[in-house]
Amino acid sequence: MSVTMSTVWDRTTDCLSERRAPMLPIVLLGLFVPLALIGTLMPLMGSSGHGGDLLLGIIVLLLSLLTSWAGLALTALSLDPAISRVAAVQAANRRFLPVLGIGLVTLAVVVVLAMPIGIVLGLSGMNMAALSAGTLQPGDVNGGALAFVSLYSVVLAVLLFWAYARCVVLVTPIVLEERRGLGVYRRSFDLTRHIAWKVIGVVMLYGVVSWVASAAAKSVFGTVFALVLGGEGTVTLASILTQIVVAGVSTLFSLLAVVFLAKLYLAAREAIVARS
Repeated sequence: MSVTMSTVWDRTTDCLSERRAPMLPIVLLGLFVPLALIGTLMPLMGSSGHGGDLLLGIIVLLLSLLTSWAGLALTALSLDPAISRVAAVQAANRRFLPVLGIGLVTLAVVVVLAMPIGIVLGLSGMNMAALSAGTLQPGDVNGGALAFVSLYSVVLAVLLFWAYARCVVLVTPIVLEERRGLGVYRRSFDLTRHIAWKVIGVVMLYGVVSWVASAAAKSVFGTVFALVLGGEGTVTLASILTQIVVAGVSTLFSLLAVVFLAKLYLAAREAIVARS
């Protein structure tokens, strides 16, 4: 038995149709509202003073955690067609800390792998203050260090993308359904073993399409609202309405991703059982 992405997609659309009632409140309050608020607050960062920026950072962090929790609850609803919204919320509450822990481990690994870039740039004598301020001059750049950083960055980006598609993409449904600790990475790797290129292709397609859709929504609606409503300043009525539209697009793609990955996990698990 092999996993076909068209079958997974059909199951995804069926789930969205059948489970829209229990999903809707979580989508609105756990995804749409936080994403709209994050998009509105982010432009204020850097212009509110140290205390203001700290407060904004905490608020954005809490809103981001809320979206992660909502993703867990939606995953639970997608995995079990009989589960109620209350039970899905309870499952998200129980497994939120493990998912958060896995996310922190993943982030730590990425930071460690990226450290050679900062180390090489620092040892090369590059003006790091100018680099962070965006005022780096040609004379501040060490040719050898720049060549290494460029090559290493490309290799690292490819490696991280492959690792995400193989070892991380199914982590959330695995954590909800199975108790494996750090073994979730190996489990995700095993589940995607025979569909690696399919998963990589889907991740690439999703990334491109979602980015283009969000960018187009921001550009088109931002221009229209700015022309109609005008206004000056960091946050205006036009910018708020634009962020609401962008949040709607991002919410749609986030929901599709959550449900699709849940159905992909179930299909990959069924395929492994059928082959054994």
